[in-house]
Amino acid sequence: MKVFLVPPPALALPAVKGGAVETLITHLMEENEIQQKLELVCVSLPDPDAEQAALRYRHTRLYYLPAQPLRQKLWGPVCGQLRRMKRPAPLDCWYNQVLRAVQAEQPDLVVTEGGDLTETQMISQVMGRDRCFAHLHMQLKATPLLERMYGNILAISQFVADSYQPTRPVRVHLVPNCVDLARFSPRPAFVGEQEDLRRRLGFEKEDFVLLFCGRICPEKGIHHLIEALGLLPDPRIKLLVIGSPFFAAEDSSPFFEQLKEKQKALQGRLVFTGFVPNDQLPAYYRMANAACFPAVWDEPAGITAIEAMACGCPVIATQSGGMPEYLEGSDAILLPRDQRIRGNGSLEELPGAPALPQSIAQAVEQLRADPRRAADMSAAGCRRAQDFSRQAYYQNFVAALKR
Repeated sequence: MKVFLVPPPALALPAVKGGAVETLITHLMEENEIQQKLELVCVSLPDPDAEQAALRYRHTRLYYLPAQPLRQKLWGPVCGQLRRMKRPAPLDCWYNQVLRAVQAEQPDLVVTEGGDLTETQMISQVMGRDRCFAHLHMQLKATPLLERMYGNILAISQFVADSYQPTRPVRVHLVPNCVDLARFSPRPAFVGEQEDLRRRLGFEKEDFVLLFCGRICPEKGIHHLIEALGLLPDPRIKLLVIGSPFFAAEDSSPFFEQLKEKQKALQGRLVFTGFVPNDQLPAYYRMANAACFPAVWDEPAGITAIEAMACGCPVIATQSGGMPEYLEGSDAILLPRDQRIRGNGSLEELPGAPALPQSIAQAVEQLRADPRRAADMSAAGCRRAQDFSRQAYYQNFVAALKR
């Protein structure tokens, strides 16, 4: 079966610069080299490192289609005219190149991997609704246009699947996210790995290191976590923040700079690493005493939570979106949110819940005071993470396409 994958034109494939969607596609490519059940075709923005890395994939063909800023300026009026004539036209003319690649390849199925799912209208017209899949990596409600375009939905959590709410028949398949369990495991790469990394980051052996990993943006709740650190009086409790506003492609933002201003007041208890490549992350999870993911939006799912569990790192998280599904059976500490960022960016207060920074601080203190509980959480998390292997992801993906 030839399957054409269409990611958004944001980051390159393979995922040399990070990106959750790009990393998941790379997992498919990796596992397809082993199981070889599909002929994969992907499109990507050009990137020298990615193009070099792509040479080792024999069962995936990649089209590197450049963004064309000058053509995009000229395309705007054309797009507007076509839409006034009720003809489908993408806002980003990059998708015109994708359409030509689809026509050249003649795939059996097309899977739009996140991004603006309406941008592939012309492809849907060429392929037909029943041969087009929308892979929902985010919470999204069905619209008449989406329902005309896609006869199949892949959802990364039951929360995402339930949020779609179609009004006409559509096949919905649950395909939970995954991590590479050969990479993310409790086993250190070398003797003294944790001690060496702690020294390089400026942590002492006695420090209780709390870790956050993810995009640095308000919806991930990192500001609440930093506020919680300020409520904890013990100077041995420290916070390591891994990530940037947009993976390797963007290393600063006004919000990120505001967070960095907190460092001086916290006197060495707050450490920022910036973006860390995925293959280097296991050592950080293994070094930390706990990981905290205090999302205040409806988190569709949690790849970083799987990574932490797989490495034996106890997890503290909020009861947001699909996160409880992924953490079920891991003994993770789940905290109620006191506010929620809606899909439109507005903030909704959730009455009756304690302030999130206080809840986080209390959870950290309880976990630090109970090493036995931390050990039990570590073991339970490792067991739960086995459900999210790369092999299982590939098999679920292939099974969904064949139904």
